[in-house]
Amino acid sequence: MPLGKNNHQIIDIHTHIYPEQYLNLLQTRKEIPLVIDHGAQREFIIFPEEFGPDGVGGRMIGPEYWTLADKITFMDRSGITQSIVSLGNPWMDAFSSASGEKAARMVNQSLAGLRSQSKGRVVAMGVLPSTSIDAVLEELHFIHEHPDLVGVISGPQVLGLPFDHPDLHPLWRELQQFGLPLFVHPREGVGTDQLQGYRHTLPVGLAFPFESTVAMARLVFGGVLEQYPALKIIAAHGGGVIPYLAGRLDAAWRSDQEVQQRLSQAPSEYLKRLFMDALVYYEPALLALRAFVGDDHLMFGTDHPFSVADPQANLNNITQVVGDLGQQEMILSNVARQLFNLV
Repeated sequence: MPLGKNNHQIIDIHTHIYPEQYLNLLQTRKEIPLVIDHGAQREFIIFPEEFGPDGVGGRMIGPEYWTLADKITFMDRSGITQSIVSLGNPWMDAFSSASGEKAARMVNQSLAGLRSQSKGRVVAMGVLPSTSIDAVLEELHFIHEHPDLVGVISGPQVLGLPFDHPDLHPLWRELQQFGLPLFVHPREGVGTDQLQGYRHTLPVGLAFPFESTVAMARLVFGGVLEQYPALKIIAAHGGGVIPYLAGRLDAAWRSDQEVQQRLSQAPSEYLKRLFMDALVYYEPALLALRAFVGDDHLMFGTDHPFSVADPQANLNNITQVVGDLGQQEMILSNVARQLFNLV
């Protein structure tokens, strides 16, 4: 169903690309996360169960992970008008030495070049180093000032710190001042030790959305979203299980007077400010998302080139659940165009 049955433009805000220079860096590593070069394919290893002589092995990845031509072919096949690509996990977390700062700049310059190479069909979010808060802020300024980088992607921690850590306040302050969207994506999941025996299926299916949920909850309970109300935060994979658990978080907050005094509103009021992708595959989940944050905080995503990508299922979900054509257009393109200041 190219471009959807109503001929909407479609902007994909959750789609990844791994520059070859970055993959080459991962190939120098001996511990997870790492990449093993097998010639025409590479083996991407991120979960503990995949690694080592007794490991089940990682995921095999091909040129669709690192070439712009393959990205555009996928877009054409799926009816996607424009993509806002981002580096996928593990970002720069594996490179905490000073060389990681140079690597982050190299990756950002490579990603920025995609806009002209694709004649505007592919733009990119930048990535932050994992060395020091000063280096993070310096690279954030570079991203803000570069006309071909439209946002930032991060895992659920920065510099190995949870989002509510006081050392990260300078980052939140600058992000709010710049008005840059921050796309928060799971890195390795939580509770993976209890999910072994199913290769990457349960870590991706459960540990990833749980990790996103924890990160967003810490943003709220740590007072970050209260202190920086204009932050533009995008939670991947439909916000994890936030729409389902928001009421329970409110109940838990009300049950603990000490924690309750830290916030002026119920947690769900802050969580409703989040933007989320509509990458949930499933009608009841999309209904919950719409009821929680509203169509004006939802955007289309695919998770290409990972094997969980099913753009047709997610496009069908939106067009079937959202009956109004204007609301469909809002989710498929208009929210992203406004949030990322796309021309």
